[in-house]
Amino acid sequence: MADTTQNEQLEKRTPETPELDPIADHSMSSALLISSLLLVVTLVWSLYDEVIGQRPWKSYQKNFVDSYSSYLVTAKKRQKNLEQEVKNSPEYVQLDNAYKDAAAEADPKIEPIKARVALIDGKIDDVTPPFQDARSWIVAKTYQMEVTESESGKNSLRAAIEKKKKEQIDFEIRTDDGKKEKKSLSFTELEALYNSLRDEKARLLAEQVQLGQPKEAALKKRDLYLQDHLFGLTESQVHGLENKVKDFKFDIKQINVGGVVIDRCESCHLGIREPINISKKDMDGEAAFVSHPNRDLLKTHDPDRFGCSTCHGGNGRGTTSVEKAHGRYEHWLWPMYYKENMEAGCNQCHNRDRVLQNADVLNRGKNLFQVRGCAGCHRYEAFDREADALSNARQSIKTLDLQRDERKREIAQTSAAADAAASDEEATQLRKKAEALRQMISQVDARVDEFDTQAKYLMQDVKKIGPNLKEIRAKLNKDWIPVWLSDPQAFRPGTKMPTFRLEDEEIKAVSAFLWQSALDVKPGAQAPGDAAHGKELFKTLGCLGCHSINGQAIDMGNSVIGGDFAANLSRVGEKANYEYIVRWVHNPRQRLAPYSPTLKRDLTPADYKSKNLPFVFDDDHSKSPIDGRELQIQNMTVMPNFRLTDQDARDVATFLSQQKRSGVDYRSASFLDDASLKAKGEQIVKRYGCAACHEIKGLEEEQRIGTELTLE
Repeated sequence: MADTTQNEQLEKRTPETPELDPIADHSMSSALLISSLLLVVTLVWSLYDEVIGQRPWKSYQKNFVDSYSSYLVTAKKRQKNLEQEVKNSPEYVQLDNAYKDAAAEADPKIEPIKARVALIDGKIDDVTPPFQDARSWIVAKTYQMEVTESESGKNSLRAAIEKKKKEQIDFEIRTDDGKKEKKSLSFTELEALYNSLRDEKARLLAEQVQLGQPKEAALKKRDLYLQDHLFGLTESQVHGLENKVKDFKFDIKQINVGGVVIDRCESCHLGIREPINISKKDMDGEAAFVSHPNRDLLKTHDPDRFGCSTCHGGNGRGTTSVEKAHGRYEHWLWPMYYKENMEAGCNQCHNRDRVLQNADVLNRGKNLFQVRGCAGCHRYEAFDREADALSNARQSIKTLDLQRDERKREIAQTSAAADAAASDEEATQLRKKAEALRQMISQVDARVDEFDTQAKYLMQDVKKIGPNLKEIRAKLNKDWIPVWLSDPQAFRPGTKMPTFRLEDEEIKAVSAFLWQSALDVKPGAQAPGDAAHGKELFKTLGCLGCHSINGQAIDMGNSVIGGDFAANLSRVGEKANYEYIVRWVHNPRQRLAPYSPTLKRDLTPADYKSKNLPFVFDDDHSKSPIDGRELQIQNMTVMPNFRLTDQDARDVATFLSQQKRSGVDYRSASFLDDASLKAKGEQIVKRYGCAACHEIKGLEEEQRIGTELTLE
């Protein structure tokens, strides 16, 4: 009974439901459809990107061919009409008739010569193969004879050569009537025939050239007239361009300069080197297809030798987009120059050229860099060459001085060793060594003299941008200095000196430092001059070529008159002392005291007196009385010496001293004598690099404070 119940329970157990199979029990058609569609879309996109998206230059080339072909049709008609106008002119007709007359006279004489030359060419073609075969055999045997060492071998080869020369050579040659005839000649006879044919051909060609000279001269003269009077290409030349466009090959146009520069710019800029002028208007407004704006530059800067990106910048290899080709993206360090800066590329090779043809913007930039004083703070190679050369000469002198001192020490040591030598032989050798060292010192001294002489003339050539501030005690109105430092542009608009926006305390400190550092030397008293005569001298000596002045002062209107290279003198009387102006006008290069680069100070009358010498320094007395080295004896100004008489200098100075505003009274600047301000003023002067433009006592060796811009 129990077994029956158990069996019934087993029979009534509900069967377990099997788990669903994700593959067998679910449809993947939707996923497959979506994946297939995505795959198709991706394939289409990739094909588009491969053929078109990554090759935008193809559409550029297609557009160029279409636009250029249409333009050439129009240009051909235009040039045909222009050419016909020139050909219808009386001058051209006369030249054309002269050519036809010369041709009518020369052609009947030239045609028989051409026919005879053609016949001779045929005969030479017939003679050349047998002659060259025989000559090659003889030359080969002759070489074997020359390299053979045995005499018997030489004789054997010599006999074979002679036999070959006498051997009859059979060949066919055309006759004067154009037929062929068989001939049999020895090598010697064949060579003579070959040379005679060549000589006859040369004679006939020379005769042909001589007969055709009048015809060629007339043709050249006619064509030159057409070239000079026809603007643009001829009709036939334009037709040639049409044929070239019809055979245009759609591919990347690449320039490879030694494997270093690879430019594909002309893949899009297809009209850049076309011999016909192409404008945006001609190309339906597409700027990429225009001609180069200056074809003369391409004559000296052939793109096949220089490339494009070398001058213009940009990524010459880029072809996937305009942005990348022009290099204007974050991964390219040399983007293409914008139109207003395109001459910057010229400076890569022409950085030493102060003035460059066809580069007006670059020339103006270099001029501004110089006249605005940028070169004072920033070194740029090719600017201030004299200063660089002077620095090199002085450094060479320092190096040679160190060598001399080292040799002197060696001489002292060697002489001491010779005195203590154990034997006469050893002492003699040491004394010879000391003598050799003395000779080396003589050579060093000679080199020092060379560099010192070089430095003398370089010091005359070096110019400072600003005036010499060592002489401000003698030159300037003491109370004017702080006013100038507060705002130079307010006193003299357009001055080269920038406005540093100094605080009042800084202005006081700088003024005090400059005043206290200046030479305490006063120029001699001067009698007043004739201002009217001075005004006439100012107008006639050429002062207005560099300086400007209020036109009212010289009876030339109310505006400012003159050049902007040097200072505006409209208010010079407010700042400068009369006695100093007289001295300056008489000789701008004359200093109050000479400067010694080796002693690093200005020499005083006491220095000369200590050597029993008068306090005189000029071209004939340019060496230091202390160490014999060359001195800086001139003010570093560009203003020339006009060689005025003393009276003329006083007259001009009197006129300039009157150039001031009426009723101007500057506030007392007694703080310039405050010694406590000097140290702070020196710090400020060094911080702003004033010594780069001005000569300042104690700061003559200061370097530029700005970054060198040569490679920036």
